[in-house]
Amino acid sequence: MNILAIFILLGATSAMTFALLPFLIPRLIKYGITGLDIHKPDKPVRAEMGGASILLASLVGLILAYPLLDPLSLTFFAAFSTVVLVGIVGMIDDVVGLRQRYKPFLVAIASVPLIYVLWGRASINFPLIGSIPFGLLYPLLIVPLAVTTSANFSNILAGFNGLEAGTASIAIAALTFLSWIRGQYDASLIGIIFLGGYLAFLKYNWYPAKAFPGDTGTLMSGAVVAAIGLVGGLEFAAIVVTMPAAIDFTLKMLHRRPFAQREIFGNTTVGSDGRLIPPSYPALAHAFMKVSPMSERNLVKSILIMEMAYALLAILVTQFLM
Repeated sequence: MNILAIFILLGATSAMTFALLPFLIPRLIKYGITGLDIHKPDKPVRAEMGGASILLASLVGLILAYPLLDPLSLTFFAAFSTVVLVGIVGMIDDVVGLRQRYKPFLVAIASVPLIYVLWGRASINFPLIGSIPFGLLYPLLIVPLAVTTSANFSNILAGFNGLEAGTASIAIAALTFLSWIRGQYDASLIGIIFLGGYLAFLKYNWYPAKAFPGDTGTLMSGAVVAAIGLVGGLEFAAIVVTMPAAIDFTLKMLHRRPFAQREIFGNTTVGSDGRLIPPSYPALAHAFMKVSPMSERNLVKSILIMEMAYALLAILVTQFLM
């Protein structure tokens, strides 16, 4: 894969996402696919399913990838299909509202193309330990579990301007870089196509946000991370870059009613000085706020720095300890 092809794909998906958003945002608002920006004093209404622009742009990337990188492998198409199917699950949820219990099941079904092409894979490499065999558990359990867990983790660490698109961009960039330098071009191509979309969307999602990614964008970003990790043999690195979301999930699970916390305690509120006041249940963002009262913008920057640290750790461990 040459550098020119990389920049063409990255630029194309980025430009297409950037071009689609001004078209999509007013139409999403018109049809009521919106959410409240609850961390602003006036709680403005914003377009909710902005991740659809990334999904549509990825199809343009697929069209361009064919002549640029012919022949495209079955493994690439399977990984791309899984990510797109997860994005479609997110779109359905954004439009009609799926029950929480159904989403993991539907995302697991979306992993079937990856299960098919990775059927012969049976082990995972860990730093200092080496290869650990899993046999048939790898395609039958680890692949769907990885896609489902990563997608739902990305959906949990969310809710602040720039957080979802920012963490997605950092995680995907780190895994794309690793897969490229290790010669795993199917995995790196998936990353390049979707990285352009998330970077462009970040412009519209950054504070003050004009659009939210919705489940379309959050579930899909987790699927991209899982797809790169699985196809590129970078499972451990994928785990590392999702650690901030895993920490957030673990903290939220400490409460006896983890899925009813907002109903019980309410949302984060905004003080007269613009600083955020967290509700009294454990979460990663709330921990940052309690350590040092901060604005939404600074909170997001702090979590993104944390994500960058884990991304750097994933790169260093993969390159020097595996």
